[in-house]
Amino acid sequence: MVTVGSILSGTFGFVRDNIRAVLVWSGLLTLVSLLSMVGMQPFYQAQLAQAQGQPEMPSIPHFGIFALIMLVFFLVFVVQFAAVFRAVLFPQENRLFFLRLGMDELRLLGAMAVLVVGGFIMGLVCMFVLSLLVGVLAVAAGPGASAILMAVLGIGLFLAMIFLWVRLSLVGPMTMVRRQVVIGPAWRASRGHFWRLFGAYVVICLLILLVYSVIGFVQMGPIMADMFHPTDPTAHQRVLAWQAANYGFSVRAVVFAVVGGLLYGFSTALQGGMIAVATAQLLDLRGGQHLSEVFE
Repeated sequence: MVTVGSILSGTFGFVRDNIRAVLVWSGLLTLVSLLSMVGMQPFYQAQLAQAQGQPEMPSIPHFGIFALIMLVFFLVFVVQFAAVFRAVLFPQENRLFFLRLGMDELRLLGAMAVLVVGGFIMGLVCMFVLSLLVGVLAVAAGPGASAILMAVLGIGLFLAMIFLWVRLSLVGPMTMVRRQVVIGPAWRASRGHFWRLFGAYVVICLLILLVYSVIGFVQMGPIMADMFHPTDPTAHQRVLAWQAANYGFSVRAVVFAVVGGLLYGFSTALQGGMIAVATAQLLDLRGGQHLSEVFE
C-alpha cells in the first residue's frame, strides 16, 4: 500500500543506493554554477558601478549572455530530472550515471512546456475572473467587502494551485514510462492519493527548505537584512558590492559553488526521487505489473 512512509522510505533509500550518481550530478551542477558565476560577474560589477555613479565604467553586458546562462541551467535541469526519473524507474539503464540527452529528455521538456503554458493560460483566466468579481463587488458592497473577497479568492487560488501540482506531479515520470507526453493518465493515477502524495512532498520540501535556509544564512548573512530593503540606495549598493565580490572565480566562489552544487544535487535527487518513487508505487497498485507493461 502506498503511504507517506513508503514514499519517504523509498525516496531516501533511492538516494542512499545511488550516492555515486548523486555526487556526479552534484559535480555537474557545481561546474555549471562556476561558469554562471564567471559569466554573471560583469553584470554585478556594471550594476555596482552605475549605482555608485561611475559613468566611465562599461554598461551592463548584452542580455544574450544572461539568456545563454539561463538556457544552460534549464538544459541541465531537464537532463538531471530525467536522470533521477530514469534511476528510479529503469535502474538497469545505469550507464553514464543515468545521464542522457535524447528523446526522453525532449519528451520531458514537452511535458513541462504543456504544464507551464497550460498553467499560464489558466492563471490569466483566473486573474481575469477574480478582477471581474472584485470589481463588481466593490461597486455593489464597497471596497471593504471587495478586499475580503480578494483575500478569500486569493487563498482559494493558492490552494487550487497546490492541488493541481500534486495531482499532476506524476506527469514527468509517467511520460518517461510511456515514451510520450501524458497528462490524463498521470491525473488518473494520482486519483484518491492526494493526501498521501501531499504529505510526503511536504516533508521532503520542508527538509530541503530548512537546509537551504541554513546554507543561505551562512553564505549571505552579512547582506541578508539589506536584501529586504531594495528601495534603500545604501543597502542596495551593499548587496551589489557583495554580489560583485562573490560572483567570480575565487577560492570563496569555488567553495560556494561546491556547496551549492552538492546541495542542489541532493535536493534534485530528493525532489525528483519522491515523484518517481510515488509513480512506481502507484503503478504497482495496478495488478503488480512491471512498469513497462502498464501501458501496453
